[in-house]
Amino acid sequence: MHRIRPGRAAAAAALFGVAGVQYLLAEAWASSRYDGYDHLRDTVSQLGVPASPAHVVMNAAFCVSAVSVAIAGWASAPVLRRRRRRVYLGAIAAYSVGSLLVAAVHTSAENAGVHVAGAIAAIGAGNLIPILVGTGVPDCPRWYRAASIGLGVVGSAGSVLLIAGVGPVGLAERIGIDTFVGWEILTAVALVRSAVSRKVVDSPADTRPHS
Repeated sequence: MHRIRPGRAAAAAALFGVAGVQYLLAEAWASSRYDGYDHLRDTVSQLGVPASPAHVVMNAAFCVSAVSVAIAGWASAPVLRRRRRRVYLGAIAAYSVGSLLVAAVHTSAENAGVHVAGAIAAIGAGNLIPILVGTGVPDCPRWYRAASIGLGVVGSAGSVLLIAGVGPVGLAERIGIDTFVGWEILTAVALVRSAVSRKVVDSPADTRPHS
């Protein structure tokens, strides 16, 4: 992760971190306010419908995620190989547009198909992005590459279960979503660690005389 400029790295780290943490906090708050909500059987989208007591909070979190990931993706794109960069930016765009559609069009609306399309785009892109980064950034730490690929694969498996209708729908959906949220936070940490290590390497040696 040493191809990215310090300013871009700081922006990407902050925004990926904000996107992940605020989403987790918003979902926890919204679900706690929804009487009888079951994380295994109920979808995240149900927290954003008008009947949900904290639907404004949940939909705001979708929007914050969309904008934060869009900017963070643009800022971090130089770390990828040139050929893969366009695919990465396309996946970032799909995630952001999908998240905005999820927030703007709820499942109980007449045009709920738009909501479903947005959810498919956001979740699918969220599964693809970690794999693209894990396989397309040549100089990132080995542990980060392995974790990125692993999270992307597990998230994709959750999406397959969701589409196939296997297992509790809420659990399958959360596997598809929360793996990307985890990757956002992991990426923020990795970028910060990279910046710190670079600062240590680049700092001049202390040449002052010692008593």
